[in-house]
Amino acid sequence: MNLLEGKISEIKTEGSLSLVKVMVQNCPITSIVIDTPESAGYLAIGNSVKILFKETEVVLAKAFSGTISLQNKLDCSVHSFEKGKLLCKIILKFQNTRIASVITRNAFDQLDIQENDLVQAMIKTNEISLATHD
Repeated sequence: MNLLEGKISEIKTEGSLSLVKVMVQNCPITSIVIDTPESAGYLAIGNSVKILFKETEVVLAKAFSGTISLQNKLDCSVHSFEKGKLLCKIILKFQNTRIASVITRNAFDQLDIQENDLVQAMIKTNEISLATHD
């Protein structure tokens, strides 16, 4: 499981759902949660939260220049990788931390991933969970 830490900068609520923007240094990360500021005390602007997401939910792109609906795009560099026959695990440097992505070997080969490559790690809003620092 990947873990980042940030501060809530914006909350938009409709019904029982909230779209929460968290700033990790200068990078916004958005999560949709089944909670509201009224039902969950941790949902307040300025509060520190943990951002959690699975390695299998991290999509990678190299030299991406198109428009895409994914809102969470993290500029990273490739730190290291482990190649298997079916899957590859890529360790990425994002700001001062490491995050991991697991993709198919076919995708890894198509992207021609090498150490120190610049890539964008992308995560769907609904695949990001938030947790308090308790």
